[in-house]
Amino acid sequence: MDKQGDGSDTSHSTHNRARLYDPFISLLRLKGVRRETVALSGARPDDRILDVCTGTGDVALAFAGRCDDVTGIDLSAGMLAVAQEKNAGDRVRFLQMDATKLTFADGAFDISAISFALHEMPPRAGEETLREMARVTRHRIVVVDYNLPRKRALRALYVALISVCESRHFSQFARDDLGELLARCGLRIEREKPVHAGFVRVCVASHA
Repeated sequence: MDKQGDGSDTSHSTHNRARLYDPFISLLRLKGVRRETVALSGARPDDRILDVCTGTGDVALAFAGRCDDVTGIDLSAGMLAVAQEKNAGDRVRFLQMDATKLTFADGAFDISAISFALHEMPPRAGEETLREMARVTRHRIVVVDYNLPRKRALRALYVALISVCESRHFSQFARDDLGELLARCGLRIEREKPVHAGFVRVCVASHA
């Protein structure tokens, strides 16, 4: 589910690949996950929301159904172009930006979210992204990603199957502990919920 490109994808072919992202994701039926993400975040109408690695904007647009001030950032121009096409009424401000070097002021947002992106990143980039999210977020950070089984045999099968369609960084993501990663970034998990038949985990973290 690679959403964040290298920033140079303005070509026609890359834009076409971005257009294929939504039909692929629709097969996974993640609409319920997006609803859970917004609900568990505790977002209020007057909260400022940041969706990091927004891709084609579905999570940002879901937040815009509840909140008036929503920003989505991504490094991929192709993904952002598709997101903007769905942005009826300009409910969301979409910006091209590197998640590891956010240009926002400290505490600029009340809530930030990142969905299905950490497993696509090299470990160092994932940690830098979470540190930046912690810096610009006053209250809660919501992390949505694969929920890995605890049983060793089942976990190994799960990782083997998902690795077929995911980036080379997924296996390292599967070995790491999200709670420990968040702790290194000055965050602690407040609550978490397995969703989508247990295949996905929504974690809500706050400053430790």
